[in-house]
Amino acid sequence: MRLGALAALLTILPAALRAQDQVARARDLLRRGQLDSAYALIQRAVEAEPARAEAHYGLGEIAGAKAGADGGLGALGTARRSKAGYARAVELEPNNVQYLSGLAGFLAQAPGIVGGDRDSALVLAERVRRLDPARGTFMLASMLRRGDAREQTRADSIVESYERSRAGERAVQMRAAGYWAQTDRPERALVIYERLLARDSSDALVRYGVARNLVVLQREPRRAQGHLRWVVAHPPTGEAAANFNLAGLWWRLGQTWVQLGQPDSARAAYQRALGISPQFRQARQSLDSLGAR
Repeated sequence: MRLGALAALLTILPAALRAQDQVARARDLLRRGQLDSAYALIQRAVEAEPARAEAHYGLGEIAGAKAGADGGLGALGTARRSKAGYARAVELEPNNVQYLSGLAGFLAQAPGIVGGDRDSALVLAERVRRLDPARGTFMLASMLRRGDAREQTRADSIVESYERSRAGERAVQMRAAGYWAQTDRPERALVIYERLLARDSSDALVRYGVARNLVVLQREPRRAQGHLRWVVAHPPTGEAAANFNLAGLWWRLGQTWVQLGQPDSARAAYQRALGISPQFRQARQSLDSLGAR
C-alpha cells in the first residue's frame, strides 16, 4: 500500500510542479510586458490546478492588465475573466489580504458592464482593514476620496485618526504623507516628512519626500536641492530601491533650478531624467517648456 501511494505521488508531483512553474513564468512575462503570452500561460496554470488560489489570483492580475492594454469591446471578456480570477482566489482563501485587495481594486475601478461594483469594493476594503489595518485603511481612504464631498471628508478623517494612533511607526507615517501628497495637500505631507527627517536624517526616502513637497509648494528651492543631491549621493537600498524613481528625482531637481531662474541648469537636469527614462512625459514637457537654447 505504501509503495502504491508513493508511486501515485510521484505521478502527480511533476504535473503540480509544472503548474506551479507556469504561474511563476506567467508573472515574469507580465513584468516584461508580454501580456498575450502571460495570459495564455496563466490560463493553462488555472486549468492544471483549478483549486490553487495563487493561479486564479494571477489570472485576475494578468487578465486585468491585458484588458486595460487592449481596450475596446474586445477587452470586455478579458476583464470579466479578471474578475472571475480574483473572485475565485478569494473564494478559495477568504482571509488572504492580497487576494481580497485584488478583488476590491477590480470592483472599485472597473465599469459596471464588466462587473465593477463600488459598494462591494468598499465592503471588501473594510474587510481588509480588519485583517490588515494599515493596508485596509489607506485602501478604503483611496476609494472614498473618489466619492462625493461627504465621503472625501470621511477618507481624511480615517487617515488622520490612523496617522495619530501610529505616530511612532515610520511605515504608517510614510503612507499618510503619501496620501496627503496624492490628494493635493503637500503642506500636510511636508509636516510628516519633516517630523520623520528629525528622527533620522539618513533616510533617503524621507529626504526625497521633503524635497518633493518643497518643490510642489515652490518653497526653499536651495534646501530642496540639498536634499535631492544628498539622495543622489546616497540612493535608497534594498526594497526601497526597487520602487524609487531616480528619473523623478532629476526632474524635481530641474524644477528647483527653474524656481531659481537658472534654465540652463534646469535643462541639464531634465535631460538627465530623460536619459534614465526616455518615456518620462513630465520631464519631456518640462524640457520643451524651456525652449531651444
